[in-house]
Amino acid sequence: MQYTDDPAFARLETAYGAYLEAWGAWMVGHHAGASPDRDAELTAALVDARRAVAAELGAEAWGHLSTTDRAALGNIRGALPDLDAWAAPLDGLARDETAPGEPPDIAALRRATFDAWGAAMADLEVGDERLDRLTVSARLAREEDPAARRRVFLAMEPGWRAVNGEDEPDSPYRRLLGSSAARWAAEGSPIEANAAALGMDSRDVEPTMRRILAAFRTVALGQAPIEPWDYRYAVGGLARRLDARIPVERLRAINDAHLRSLGADPADLQIHYDIHPRPDRPVIPTAFTVTSDIARQAADGTWIPATPWVFATYAEGGIGNLEELLHESGHALHYAALRARPAHFSWPADQTAFVEAIADVVGWTTHEPAFLREHLGVDVSARESVVARYGSVMLDAAWTLFEIELHRHPDRSPNEAWAEIAERDLGVRGHPEWSWWAGRGQLIDGPGYLANYALGAVMVAAVRTRIRDLRGDWSGGDPGWYGFASETLLRFAGARTPHDILPDFLGGPLTADALLADIQRAG
Repeated sequence: MQYTDDPAFARLETAYGAYLEAWGAWMVGHHAGASPDRDAELTAALVDARRAVAAELGAEAWGHLSTTDRAALGNIRGALPDLDAWAAPLDGLARDETAPGEPPDIAALRRATFDAWGAAMADLEVGDERLDRLTVSARLAREEDPAARRRVFLAMEPGWRAVNGEDEPDSPYRRLLGSSAARWAAEGSPIEANAAALGMDSRDVEPTMRRILAAFRTVALGQAPIEPWDYRYAVGGLARRLDARIPVERLRAINDAHLRSLGADPADLQIHYDIHPRPDRPVIPTAFTVTSDIARQAADGTWIPATPWVFATYAEGGIGNLEELLHESGHALHYAALRARPAHFSWPADQTAFVEAIADVVGWTTHEPAFLREHLGVDVSARESVVARYGSVMLDAAWTLFEIELHRHPDRSPNEAWAEIAERDLGVRGHPEWSWWAGRGQLIDGPGYLANYALGAVMVAAVRTRIRDLRGDWSGGDPGWYGFASETLLRFAGARTPHDILPDFLGGPLTADALLADIQRAG
């Protein structure tokens, strides 16, 4: 179906739609472990499709477009840099001037550093065991002996060193930081852009993060700082109580049962899951969700939905991995609900916080008492629920402050900056002798990205509160939930901005009030 009467823009939109589908096919095929020949085919198709978009973009000045097509063009240009950055075959590819990307040497360093970090974090030596990062994190929440926790924590040091060496001025991370800091100075901070897209004043980001951290520290940790290897244990009481009830074999069963209870059966929505380690699959250090195709509108006006794929590596179960899986399922539900022309199917970078928050609207249910009663048959207190939910959010808030500070002062030692934030805001001893901040891949391949989880948390709390006001608690099931959420929040993709969607949905501006009130339940 053609979405415009302008022939030149129709050609561009067709090329862009083909690129999105080639991109999705490569992401799925490559990460699922396609054969070398098939991977080569997918790579060639991806590169050809991206070059076709560049050719169409460069063929016109585009000053003649209608208001609708001008907005669609803006969405294409806004989405291309992030799409290009995700797929390794596009590193260093000559592109159009609207999406220049990083210099090839920096793009190659970023990819190599991420790969080295991922390989190290996938094969950590803990005593006589070889464990991945997620398993180590889960063990930190369960291990009773502080000395043993310290040893488990320090097992991640090879991953930290892969990113920041010995914190020397020319470490991989500090070289990458110099590049991204220069880009932020020239083009603006993606953290500020995402805050503005949600309707928040960018000047409020740092004070809001500090308010959130102070509120959580007061109710969950107290005022005396704790050691970093004790943090996950301090917020992991619910995991210790419930992880044994959630073996890895139950992750999908609980995930699928909950989605069905929301009117979003993953089988009906054709959501695919590739979430267990196997030898014929590339290392997947960070869970993600993509689609192998895009939604298409038929000539009769009906829609053929996209096909979502969830990728992760779960060697163990536990409530943390269940939350992450439900979060990724939230992304899959979002993709399945999209009803937008190809030019609007992928979001521009300044809507990332909104996209991550939508996924957490689903993921945060993991800690709700009604959900746990329904799927595990246990009773959970408000305090247990709140502490478990916000423990990881507080790390995202601290990383947000960390990236803001370092991009403001890129010559600072990352270790010293993190130690300062950890002690002042998170309530954890800083230990600047280690690069223990380097625990998330997004710090390498997506500068500013982790802020989307922290900014998104403000939105998630507000949206969940609003849905509860309108429909009641859906944690134990609500068959009409997905239809309601699709119509009011999910279907727009880039066709409508969060700045427009949220005030209508919330009945007013977005604030941190709902999140702070939720934290206070733990007191």
